[in-house]
Amino acid sequence: MGKKLIQLRHNEIPIIRDELMEKQKGLCPICDRGIKDPCLDHSHTRRNRGSGLIRGVLCRACNVLVAKMENNCVRYGVVHMELPEVLRNMAKYLEQQDLPMIHPSEAPKPSLLKKTSYNKLKKIYDGKAKLPPYPTSRRLTKELERLFRKYELEPEFYKR
Repeated sequence: MGKKLIQLRHNEIPIIRDELMEKQKGLCPICDRGIKDPCLDHSHTRRNRGSGLIRGVLCRACNVLVAKMENNCVRYGVVHMELPEVLRNMAKYLEQQDLPMIHPSEAPKPSLLKKTSYNKLKKIYDGKAKLPPYPTSRRLTKELERLFRKYELEPEFYKR
């Protein structure tokens, strides 16, 4: 015969949470950091066919992360019982060596030319030919780059 289950009342949550925090030495079992905003974690019964049983005390961030993982496993067709194995596989995948290729969405963004830098060039420009306008894209054009070099002026860019 198994242990008798105890149905907690809301006013008992802080007591149980504090007792468990002490047993856990104040550390979150997921991120292994000190818990500042403790949450009494439990297995949810609604979407995940959980037991409703208390699992421990987590920091708020890890509690939210666990809830998102459990709720999304339902959404993406992962059987709740498979979630621990899926997460172990995910950890192995994330720890593996990356491939030596950069995704197109991660390409470095071109630097944007400061208007003040363009204005400095404008002040020292000799006016023999028409100065190219400040680019609407704010990107340094080949023409402007050539002029900055000619006048030995270092173009300045906005920080990204």
